[in-house]
Amino acid sequence: MRLLSLPLTLTLCYVSVAALPAATVPTPKDHFGYEMGTEKKLATYEEIAEYFKKLEKSSDRLLLKQFGSTTMGKPMYLAVISSPENLKKLDYYKDINRKLALGLVTLDESRKLAQQGKAFVWIDSGIHASETAPPQHSPDLAYRMLTDESEETKRIRDKVILIQILNINPDGADWVIDWYRSNLGTPYETAPLPRLYHRYAGHDNNRDWYMLNLPETRYVTRQLFQEWYPQIVYNQHQAPPYPARIFVPPYAEPLNPNIPATVMEGINLIGAAMKERFARENKPGILSYWGFDAWWNGGLRSVPAFHNSHGILTETAGWGYGTVRTVKESELPDRFGNGIPTKEPSVFYEAPWMGGTWGVRNAVDYMITADWAILDLAATRSYAFLTKAYDMARTNIESKKGAFAYVVAMNQSDAGSAREMLSRLSLAGVSVKRAAASFNVDGTTYPEGTFVMPAGQAFRSYLVDLMEPQKYPEIKSGTTGPTKRTYDVAGYTLPMLMGVKVDRVMQPFEAKLEDAGEVSLGAPSKDHRDNTSYLFTAAALKRGDKIRWSKDGTILAAADSGFDSASWELQAPRVAVYEPFTNNMDAGWTDWMLDYYQVAHKMVQNKEIQAGGLRAKFDTIILASQSMSSIMNGTHSGERSPRGREDMQAGQQRPEYTGGIELDGLTQLHQFVLEGGTLVTFDAAAELPATMFPLPTRLLLKNQEEGPVREEAASSTAYYCPGSVIRITVDNTSPLAFGMPAEAYAYSQGGQAFDIMLLDQFNKGDRETKAVASYAKKNLLASGWISGEGAVLGRPILVDARHGKGHVVMFGFRPQFRGQTFGTFKFVLNAIYLGSAKAL
Repeated sequence: MRLLSLPLTLTLCYVSVAALPAATVPTPKDHFGYEMGTEKKLATYEEIAEYFKKLEKSSDRLLLKQFGSTTMGKPMYLAVISSPENLKKLDYYKDINRKLALGLVTLDESRKLAQQGKAFVWIDSGIHASETAPPQHSPDLAYRMLTDESEETKRIRDKVILIQILNINPDGADWVIDWYRSNLGTPYETAPLPRLYHRYAGHDNNRDWYMLNLPETRYVTRQLFQEWYPQIVYNQHQAPPYPARIFVPPYAEPLNPNIPATVMEGINLIGAAMKERFARENKPGILSYWGFDAWWNGGLRSVPAFHNSHGILTETAGWGYGTVRTVKESELPDRFGNGIPTKEPSVFYEAPWMGGTWGVRNAVDYMITADWAILDLAATRSYAFLTKAYDMARTNIESKKGAFAYVVAMNQSDAGSAREMLSRLSLAGVSVKRAAASFNVDGTTYPEGTFVMPAGQAFRSYLVDLMEPQKYPEIKSGTTGPTKRTYDVAGYTLPMLMGVKVDRVMQPFEAKLEDAGEVSLGAPSKDHRDNTSYLFTAAALKRGDKIRWSKDGTILAAADSGFDSASWELQAPRVAVYEPFTNNMDAGWTDWMLDYYQVAHKMVQNKEIQAGGLRAKFDTIILASQSMSSIMNGTHSGERSPRGREDMQAGQQRPEYTGGIELDGLTQLHQFVLEGGTLVTFDAAAELPATMFPLPTRLLLKNQEEGPVREEAASSTAYYCPGSVIRITVDNTSPLAFGMPAEAYAYSQGGQAFDIMLLDQFNKGDRETKAVASYAKKNLLASGWISGEGAVLGRPILVDARHGKGHVVMFGFRPQFRGQTFGTFKFVLNAIYLGSAKAL
């Protein structure tokens, strides 16, 4: 399926009812039968949505809107809450917000509109489904906004329009709650969900906010940057560094230079308002300036900051779904991971939490406090927030710094991926233009149909940040210590990730440009250099057409010249992807990529691997990035959550969801290759065949810890790549590299390098082992940050090893990382089609 071809517009209507007294508005307890946060009681997404439908019928202060559908087809809702008078004029206030956010009026007009307008505040819940408290808090937030008659709340309803998202990830919410309910009262009550809590992305659904691969992120993005333009976006999570009760801004270093200073100061102001309110309400355990940095562009709280909005992250304490926990003071650690004491006041942890009983109800109370701090500040300073949005937009539009425009011609080798990139940028509110006639820039003539993104536009910060290379700052421990590690990744330049040629034009030029709207993806190409050629191939094979590849990779249909002398005839691939019980997001993104390119496949687990007979069922088996130990041994009882938080400790796992493929599975994978199958391994998973199969290769790097390490520092001498874009050289005469350029970019988070231990005279036959791609010999880093690059310069990063009748294809990187790396998808898709092809 082509996820971006899903309909992105919905016919929407608002329903308003006559004013009714607050007494007629059902309480959460009326609907659910218990107060939100009651121990061991968690409401499903459907139950919460039904409550909001009742609220809409009972109050003229709330409008409910379906704005999209999830990956699995569930409706996604948002509630708009304000005074009845504001809701009657909602379109008017939305138009004011749009004009100010996009800088579409004069300075004088902007001030008049800001006086008339309302601050828009966005509060969402549930993006990470195992973090159960935020969705449980949403009924309480709505009920209080509808019924509270305090002067503060009246002022909020008058000055603020609240956009409340019931749940960002409804699919995962119900999977988690169903799992928890099924285990209640057993030793497995707090066992981790033995699958991803999003069909494809799991925890990475909060890493998709510039790539927009998932329906949920696309629909939400449209609401944020084409519909509402909120001045504040509040993204709720669990959990903070233990034993804090909630993390609030300010964020930690480093600061991305493309985030406007006024945005960051506004975020700090909001954080201060939250901390002050917690102090007034005698709620301890408020932590700031720890771990969560202001560098990366791609999270739900991060992307708004590049759109002139105040993206707020909080992390509220939680433990064991709906189960309550009691902690004694003596059980608390003495220090946080960054060395700050946990039991003594400090500047960013003024009132330590000294233990006690904690459950969902406590978390709900803390989140309501945070909500009201934000809403009160927005009401008090609505004019300031509205004028600031306009001022930042105009500053961006009138900026003379850096590039004048980014030009994307469609006569490049992978025009399909260029359209993919432009489609995503336009969906996120970037102004994309199309040339109505050819034009010239510095002696280069661009044809009609070329796309142009002017740098001088309202969301300039977002565009520039994604177009330009990142240079992660060297923040050291002391003056000579090692560099601070990233919270998530260091570099993410979009054209490099996607293999798209973008010309950076520094000086103004003349061209006849028109709005491109949301860029369509176009028809699939037959050119192997274009990623859409795999869609052409999949469709042709589904129709029963014959498709062949020539020895240089040219894709040939039956009527094409050279068809009879081709080297391979393609067959419908039979692909398996190993799906462990360890919530492997890399496996999920592999599943996404194969679905996106319409490659039929099956997710297989331990028992099917161990049962054998794999070659009769599959041509290619993929092991996504996962350590050899984890593949072999799997989960174990008491394994921690993916966040590694002490207060999100998972309980004992059910026995049927423990273990890995073990020796039986390893033996069957080896037999699969000997019998002619293709085993493909990504990054850390390469350790398994390189170590356990008799291949003439060895690993040159110790496997680095998977996932971000937030507070530790990286060594200044050992090779370390915390998520960066690197340069590689490609042997594009290899069938695995058909369609690739000789020099390309790869994305590495950790990474591996290989040594081929065969002399040339012996490197042939069923032991032939070739480097398909290698680390660049110089200037390795393209975007982000690395250290110790000398250990890998010129070394193989992608190896194709013949073994028996089959092949082992070992990647030293993740070629499908988070579905973002369109520039290296070809390596994987070529391996799959070659795995099932008939040699001619």
